[in-house]
Amino acid sequence: MLLCSPNFLDKTSLPLCVSGELESQSLAFSKQTTLWASPANAGALELASEIAATFPNLTVSTAEAPGPATRMLLYLNEDSFVSDERLAEQVKQAREDKLKIVMVHENDPALGGCAFDRMFEVTPQELINDGLYRDLARSFFPGVYREAPLAILVCGCDTY
Repeated sequence: MLLCSPNFLDKTSLPLCVSGELESQSLAFSKQTTLWASPANAGALELASEIAATFPNLTVSTAEAPGPATRMLLYLNEDSFVSDERLAEQVKQAREDKLKIVMVHENDPALGGCAFDRMFEVTPQELINDGLYRDLARSFFPGVYREAPLAILVCGCDTY
């Protein structure tokens, strides 16, 4: 509507933003944080690297065990819990060790995205019964729809 008003007739777009919105803020981790991307979790390293390249104070560990990591990235796609049986044991151990698990549900078909109900088919029942999915997984979509969930993910990683 503003573009049709007399003051903006010569414009093709407006740089509008909502005060305080995530995308208008300069986001960074408040302190050095290590995110564990297990080699048994297909696609986790790529997403963890994307997050680390975008936001300061984040390092990524790809060791077989979390080591000094403060968070575990659980990247949920069509290969989760199927391509490597170690993942279930690692998630179980991370939960026993009270390591915070940050879950991302991939929806981009090019990256192995799938419907979330698949997770209930492939996740070991023991993990489901233990409440793995009581916490919400952040949904990631392709293209410009990836930016906001990435910022929300970082805010969530930094606060707990």
